[in-house]
Amino acid sequence: MNRNYLLLTLTFLALFTVVGATGEAKVPAVKIRVAQYENKLGFVMPDGGEWVSGSKKGKIAAGKEHRIEGKMTGAAVRRHHLMVGSAGINKPELLAEVEGRFAKFTTHRFIAGNEPPIGFPDNRIIFVGVGIFADEAKAKEQQDKLAAEGISSWIFYENIRPAVGKLAIYLGKTKLCETDSPFELKGTTSTTLKKAEFAKGFGWHGFEDRRFAGRINIGWGFENVIDCVEQTDLEALIIGIVPSEISSKAPLAALQAQAVAARGEMLSKRGTRHNNEGFDFCSEQHCQVYKGLQSVDKYIGTSIKDTRGMILENHENGILDAVYAANCGGHSSANQHIWVSNPDKHLQGVCDTKEPLNIDLTDHKQAEAFIRNPPEAWCSLPGVEGADKFRWQKTLSAADWKKVEAAAEVGRIRNIDEFIREISGRIISIKITGSTGNKTVLRELAIRKLFGMLRSANFVVDWKRDKEGFIVGADFIGAGWGHGVGMCQTGAQSMAKAGKIFSAILLHYYPGAQLKKLY
Repeated sequence: MNRNYLLLTLTFLALFTVVGATGEAKVPAVKIRVAQYENKLGFVMPDGGEWVSGSKKGKIAAGKEHRIEGKMTGAAVRRHHLMVGSAGINKPELLAEVEGRFAKFTTHRFIAGNEPPIGFPDNRIIFVGVGIFADEAKAKEQQDKLAAEGISSWIFYENIRPAVGKLAIYLGKTKLCETDSPFELKGTTSTTLKKAEFAKGFGWHGFEDRRFAGRINIGWGFENVIDCVEQTDLEALIIGIVPSEISSKAPLAALQAQAVAARGEMLSKRGTRHNNEGFDFCSEQHCQVYKGLQSVDKYIGTSIKDTRGMILENHENGILDAVYAANCGGHSSANQHIWVSNPDKHLQGVCDTKEPLNIDLTDHKQAEAFIRNPPEAWCSLPGVEGADKFRWQKTLSAADWKKVEAAAEVGRIRNIDEFIREISGRIISIKITGSTGNKTVLRELAIRKLFGMLRSANFVVDWKRDKEGFIVGADFIGAGWGHGVGMCQTGAQSMAKAGKIFSAILLHYYPGAQLKKLY
């Protein structure tokens, strides 16, 4: 072992905190939604198992495909809160400041999350809202009005009651059981869900068979489809998340950094994501990409075992929400400009170039020069997975542009301007001028989606116009892939390849944080 590596590792281990025997933190049990089906799904247990529904149960034959079919009899009930800010449950001063900024509105509070288990910080959040709507369309209408005033907001779903309906389990034409209750599938070794959909709404959307070792609950959910939820523990889940989020061929230190970041992000958001939805996380980009059991699990488990229970602690002794993105494009983003959130001192953006730069990427001319003529960065080095996303190009045809016009809902588009960029160069506000009205679009994800899901909102664009001056297409040149906040996964791999240890990688992307061992 490299002597410097050993000394640094021992130094960080000295910082770890383990809760005493009277209040020892344990590996959390977690529930993750791994698939959704409209009304029918197939599954196989290679080594057999059983199904349970209430007081009923039965055997599942090894290797034989079974299916579950459902008929919904009642839709889910939700309320839609238009939220404009938030504060930690232990931050009354910050909560008062948030509410003070929206004093002209009638505000309300909503507490998201659960009381923490022994040994874990309290991550509950109080959301501040300016309206509650039974109809999502009404909430979006009000959201557009706020955007026109330059006020960012998001729609929070308060889950009142899931959809209800019948479920039946079959082997061939034989109905084994019909019930009003969910099913629990217990594979002896694993359960394979057939044709599970993934990456809905993204360019790499598709279907594939996915295998899971934990118990799987099958029942109607809040999106009026059948939810499949795996019950497992956090450490088993992390082993599956790491190769789903970063290349399994990544250098050791990058795999370890990914494990620590993923663990912290999940623990910091547990109970606040998918609040009262019957599970803690989903297996998509919204939470964490997770594909279930994979051929590399044994290798990943061995590679990250020394990070077991480790998270990054923020300056307030809480769990840092260690978010990450595929490729930052040369500079990471500030969290409060990408999302409607309070500034986090550890997520204010760092320069990822090999040499320090004196550049202001909020300035359009400097951002354009940076995008078109980029310097060498950790995330640009050839031979590292994701480096090809450092810079990208995309053309929108006339047919593509019709979809943009439909999404913008302002008629034919004459101008898109008044760009506002944040510290990484990502665009967080644009104004659209159309033949039937104007619209302001706020936040980088909404802007990416408007243009057919761009890889990032850090771009320069040449508009194509017709003889009347209306935009009919566009040529984009962009930087990076994803929101850009926190760790750059491509950069992390390059740093590891250059000999950096996982702690050094993490503290580069999350300056001021400290490693801590929770369990």
